[in-house]
Amino acid sequence: MITEHRVSIDGVETSYCENGAGRPIVFLHGAGFGAEGKSSFVRQLNGLSDQFRVLAIDHLHFGGTDYPADGKYINRLGRVNHVISFIQQLGLKQITLVGHSEGSFVAARVAIVRPDLVSKLVLLTANSVSPAFGDDRDEAWMEACRQAYDCSGPMPSEEEYITARRKGCRAYGQDVEGAEREAYRRAAARGQWEIWQRLPEDETNLHHYALLQQEYIFPYLDQLQAQTLIIWSKNDPTATPEQGLNLAKLIRNSDFHLLNNAGHSIHVDRSEAVNRLIRQWHG
Repeated sequence: MITEHRVSIDGVETSYCENGAGRPIVFLHGAGFGAEGKSSFVRQLNGLSDQFRVLAIDHLHFGGTDYPADGKYINRLGRVNHVISFIQQLGLKQITLVGHSEGSFVAARVAIVRPDLVSKLVLLTANSVSPAFGDDRDEAWMEACRQAYDCSGPMPSEEEYITARRKGCRAYGQDVEGAEREAYRRAAARGQWEIWQRLPEDETNLHHYALLQQEYIFPYLDQLQAQTLIIWSKNDPTATPEQGLNLAKLIRNSDFHLLNNAGHSIHVDRSEAVNRLIRQWHG
């Protein structure tokens, strides 16, 4: 049974979900309006809990975790120390750390700076750490990202949000919908849409967005001590298979798996396959 908890991390009231017992696997969700731990990883919290202790944290100003008092957006680099403190406070060591989308940047950076905490790293459609092509091919995935993360208009209603999520998912179900409805209501009540409408240019200009990974991720990938599993979607226009392969080439100690019939949320669309790969890797 998934249980929800709150813990103070460096003075920040932090929300996380947990299920199961055994060796710990910590999941880090991506960004976007309504993103949070439970709604992102409900199929991992349930699907892996028979053998492992599965935890999914809500990042700063996501889910039930405290928002900054000034209402300013905290980017993926700014979430790293919060995750490190969370892992330490719960007394976790040598964990498997899983990141999806922007969560993959946080996961990779945690593994880089604190190899003592992370023995294995899993990156799911990790567009926030995949290298750009540096040519005309970049415009296609950048335009797909602009469309996917456009918050320039009015906040969608709950039904509009769920309809869009359903259309973007190839394996939607009541488990995901129930968690996403809870996530939507939490984000709407806490004014998260307004935060997204005030994003700095470093987040909205994708050429600037890539600078963080160039400085904080790429120079260190060949030094990663954690065994790394990369799981990529064949059908996600925001993160092409070639980008995933290029990322795998930068990490010496890595395996790369490409799954068909999955969009950006590969762990939802192909949850059984993703869970099987994580189970094999973690075990």
